[in-house]
Amino acid sequence: MTTHFSNQDIESLNKEQVLRLSEEDRLAYFHAVRLNHQKVSHAISDLKLMARPGAGSDITLLVGPTGVGKSTVVNVLREHVLKENQARMKEDRALIPIAVAEAPASGERAFSWRIFYQRLGESLQEPLMSKKQETVTKDGRVTVRPASNSATVAALRTSIEKALVYRKTSIVVVDEAVHLLRNIQGSTLENHMDAIKSLANICGVNMILVGSYDLVGLVNLSAQVARRTTIVHFPRYFGDEDRDVHAFRKVLAKLSGYLPLEGEVDLSQYADDLMQACVGCVGILKDTLSRALALALRDGGKLTESHLEKAILSPMQLKAILQETLEGEKLMRTRAFGSGSFKASAEQSRDIELLVAGEP
Repeated sequence: MTTHFSNQDIESLNKEQVLRLSEEDRLAYFHAVRLNHQKVSHAISDLKLMARPGAGSDITLLVGPTGVGKSTVVNVLREHVLKENQARMKEDRALIPIAVAEAPASGERAFSWRIFYQRLGESLQEPLMSKKQETVTKDGRVTVRPASNSATVAALRTSIEKALVYRKTSIVVVDEAVHLLRNIQGSTLENHMDAIKSLANICGVNMILVGSYDLVGLVNLSAQVARRTTIVHFPRYFGDEDRDVHAFRKVLAKLSGYLPLEGEVDLSQYADDLMQACVGCVGILKDTLSRALALALRDGGKLTESHLEKAILSPMQLKAILQETLEGEKLMRTRAFGSGSFKASAEQSRDIELLVAGEP
């Protein structure tokens, strides 16, 4: 049976203890390693800024290439917020300052709000989510619909609103939010965003939607959504920027130090090749090293160049990821937080005014 490791476990175990673990547990140990590197710190700073009351943003989109490490940002953000609110949480046992829930890919044609609300309720430690009753007020009379085997979506939504207020939650993170976009179009997508926006307004929370560059299209749904939404870009490391190359090498050295293998593992000679093979994404690097570790453990416990080469992405995989990443980065040049300028705003306004007026 595989052991589940926490950050505290990883920091408390020394090399000798790690090497006494089974091969399966060594893989689990390395899988649990999470680094708070330079790009993560920058993303966290922007997210926390936008989540402040009065910062002018109800919805924040955290977007970046696949494998860049967006889930790591979510985990680190949660740890930061909980640590900052530690004193308040001791005084108020009901307080849950941040709630994290993954948008479900349920296999159904439509997005399942029922499953999402249930997951969010679990994050808020709300009991009996499947037994919630819907309260209806009409002509001053309150009617409670009897509980059934499964609560209505409306009842779940009402319970979530009450729980967010009771728990004094200020941040709600929706991971894998791209599932909101699956198999829907037109008014259905607008209804999804209205549900997210109203949850933010009613409960006074900042909604952080995390996902791929596809999420950027949500901003175009309406002027109201665009006005209250901020896009935070979590980029990869770039091989043509010296500062990024140096930072990526530091990440590789740190990850190498956590590899549960005999002796010191020095992968510095492969840094440039790995940066290119992983598209500069730390998440892809981590997955690559995990595969290489599995191969090394199978072959006696010594990591070789052959293991690394076998572990990297295939040319077809690399092409697909790179194309999607480059297209997304092109969007970010004019849409991400911090990409605006007075000159660009003036030019954009002039062009739109001419277009609406029908002038060439």
